[in-house]
Amino acid sequence: MSRLTRFLFGGSHGKTPYAEYMSIQQVEPQDVFIAGFPKSGNTWVQLLVAAMLFDFKPETMPDTLVQELVPDVHFKKYYKRFLSTMAFKTHDLPKQHHRRVLNIVRDGRDAICSYKHYNDALGTSYSLDQMIETGAGMFPCPWHQHVQAWEQNPFDAERLVVRYEDLKQRCAVELRRIADFLALDISQERLRELALGTGVNKMQQREVVLGWNHPAWPRDKKFIRKGVTGSFRSELSPDQVAKFEAHAGDVLARLGYTLDYARCA
Repeated sequence: MSRLTRFLFGGSHGKTPYAEYMSIQQVEPQDVFIAGFPKSGNTWVQLLVAAMLFDFKPETMPDTLVQELVPDVHFKKYYKRFLSTMAFKTHDLPKQHHRRVLNIVRDGRDAICSYKHYNDALGTSYSLDQMIETGAGMFPCPWHQHVQAWEQNPFDAERLVVRYEDLKQRCAVELRRIADFLALDISQERLRELALGTGVNKMQQREVVLGWNHPAWPRDKKFIRKGVTGSFRSELSPDQVAKFEAHAGDVLARLGYTLDYARCA
């Protein structure tokens, strides 16, 4: 029996004080926010956290269920408080009510390529040059500004940084860090199962079988793309990479990413 099933139907009284709809803006200090620039693996972590919190197999969790259990603050106006400590997904810059944060980061050169395909699919296309040079078409701001804002952590949130590339390379190890941050007692075997069940191929299969819950996402487009590390080298021109690094080279370097052209200040 999953934690959610026990929550809904178990217990000595068969009910709970947390089952009422609440405003998405009404959160508690112990709540956790999965926060990162778009196309940085946020949706992947959202699924993993939902599976960890509620003891589901990620392969069987449709996106509609994930959005109920770990709400996206940009798509939900109300949510049900299933647990005393809830998790939310956001692309926002730091806010005062973000007290505990899983800060997801990805090589910005890869993220911007994925963001370009995302914009194209939604019919709000901007050229890569526009995105790199002016930040056009990117919410809530250019990649390096988003990362810098969370590095500065102006409201002194408890913050765990998770790199997309590390999650890909050693998923079970990173999941242990996330589980500890969430104060969850989960076996290493279970974490390995979650890692195997959420690889890019598994996520793509899940999208085909279970569909996608993005309110405006076209059905003939794939939401889960390649997820390849370093794909920018085949998608951006050398000039575009150099321009991106001119804006964000110091941030890339601080996160441990190799610079192809620019040198950090």
